[in-house]
Order: sequence, then C-alpha cells, then structure tokens
Amino acid sequence: MKKRRHLKENLVTALEVPKDLAYKDTILTITGWTAAIIENYKSILKYTEEEIVLLAFHGKVTIYGSHLEIARYAPDEMQIEGKISNISFGRQ
Repeated sequence: MKKRRHLKENLVTALEVPKDLAYKDTILTITGWTAAIIENYKSILKYTEEEIVLLAFHGKVTIYGSHLEIARYAPDEMQIEGKISNISFGRQ
C-alpha cells in the first residue's frame, strides 16, 4: 500500500496535476461569516437552516449557523449562504 501511494505521489508530481484534484480533497472557501463554497464532495447528508452536513471523499464537512441555504448547486461545487457560526471536519 505504501509503495502504491508513493507511486501515485510521483505521478501527480510528474504530471503537475493539482493535489486536490488527484486526491479528491475537499476545498472549502469561506467569505466572511456569510458564504462558503465547497468543491469536491460526494453528497448532502443533512440540510436544515441550522446545519448542513456533506459527505466528502475523505470524511464529513458540517456547517453550522442560522438561515443557511444552498444558493448555488452543481455536482462538483456548491455555495452556501447564511450566518455561518462554525465548521467542523470529521473522518468517516
């Protein structure tokens, strides 16, 4: 397994592929307290005005706040708006 991971790392470096794309890492961009853009996620597990839980490729992302809404949605990216109070990450 370690040898396989090392091979993948060398390939990613040689091809100059962005690591977030190669490893399916979740990208979270926060703008102040009122907006967040999430890229590279699998699905929505929970969606309320106070909590949005997303299943990522390597765990879960939970956004807490009030008046939360998904303002823009696409299969690989979404924008969440509202008053964001906390964000947590957890492993599967």
